[in-house]
Amino acid sequence: MKRISILLAITLLTLMAGLPAAAQSQAIQADTVSADKQADYQILTGKIGPYEVKMHLCISGAQDDDEVGYYYYTAYPQNRFKLKMISMVAVNASGSMQLVLHEYTSAGKHSGTFDGQYECRGDYYAGTFTNSKGKKFKFVLE
Repeated sequence: MKRISILLAITLLTLMAGLPAAAQSQAIQADTVSADKQADYQILTGKIGPYEVKMHLCISGAQDDDEVGYYYYTAYPQNRFKLKMISMVAVNASGSMQLVLHEYTSAGKHSGTFDGQYECRGDYYAGTFTNSKGKKFKFVLE
């Protein structure tokens, strides 16, 4: 009986010793994938008119009409607006783009348009936001 317990303990320890290596390998692969995605993912903060907002964007490789992120007013973080890329056109060789995004409510209603200059390094987006009623606001996000 004592021998069986010792054999079971050794087997169990051997199995457990293999788990951290396998878990570590998966963690490294997951971190690599996350890092790749993070390189294309930007979080910009700033204002639309007088209202503070936070925008999450991932436009690398996006095509027209692709969902590329979301944004929310910092006073109402639970109300997120989806963003779809309408067009992105190179403006100059230094990486500036004319980027047009449509805003959609959680119900899928088109409720606004961002039209502005986007720096490809992902650290600046500024221009004019037009809401569904046609009212225009300047926006600056960094």
